[in-house]
Amino acid sequence: MLLKLFIGTSRFLFLLIVIIVTVALGGYLAFLTYQTIFYTPNVNVPSVLSMEINNAQQVLHQTGLKMLVIDEPLFREGDHLFVVEQDPSPGTEIKKNRTVEVEVRETKVSNQVPNIIGKTTQEAEALLAELGYSFGNIAYSMHHQLSQGRIIAQNPNPGENIGTNGEVNILVSKGLY
Repeated sequence: MLLKLFIGTSRFLFLLIVIIVTVALGGYLAFLTYQTIFYTPNVNVPSVLSMEINNAQQVLHQTGLKMLVIDEPLFREGDHLFVVEQDPSPGTEIKKNRTVEVEVRETKVSNQVPNIIGKTTQEAEALLAELGYSFGNIAYSMHHQLSQGRIIAQNPNPGENIGTNGEVNILVSKGLY
């Protein structure tokens, strides 16, 4: 009698363990399937400021992002449109296949400071030199989102007129905190 009870209990426990392991494995496989099918990687938003609209769209497309033109002006055939604002700002990390909103104008505004936030110091220096500007004061700080060597802030701000000395002061990330 005791032996029958022991065998019955053992079978029940074995069946219970098999059910629990099966459910756990099924849940794990469902999780892996979900991650494989629906996982979307993050990308850093490139700067498309001061770019001609077609070039900006190509750069965003190559990064895996879409472009939406907001506040589009009326223009004649043959006019060139240049990006003067973008959202999210350069260097921001977002999911692939998201949309970057850009504002365009008919011409480049040559005395306006480009947005160098999110760029590396080398990228920013090259862009500023191309426009005839240079770095002024450089300060460093830890940042919660931008990795080491990326620009956190600038003065004058993007789109503002640059001073007579042609210098842009920057705050550079020392790394994540």
